[in-house]
Amino acid sequence: MTLSHHVAVITSDEQALIVASDLAEDFRRDSAQRDRERRLPLPELDVFSRSGLWGISVPKEYGGAGVSNVTLAKVIALIAQADASLGQIPQNH
Repeated sequence: MTLSHHVAVITSDEQALIVASDLAEDFRRDSAQRDRERRLPLPELDVFSRSGLWGISVPKEYGGAGVSNVTLAKVIALIAQADASLGQIPQNH
């Protein structure tokens, strides 16, 4: 099986915050409507998955970004402020 999705690789705290801020702006746009309609944010999860943000909590020596815990908390806060349901996912993984 071959995966065809391109996944970004985040390499710094600054880059993680920029990516999270950009995603938060996009996610915020339809979050209230998704919530009212009780729609799962599947397209948004796909975008989040390709953004490289899943790897920011992984230490550099294991192929992750190795960002600080402060940056990790800021990223989760940015995403959660935009869409609370999306913000719950990375804090648990």
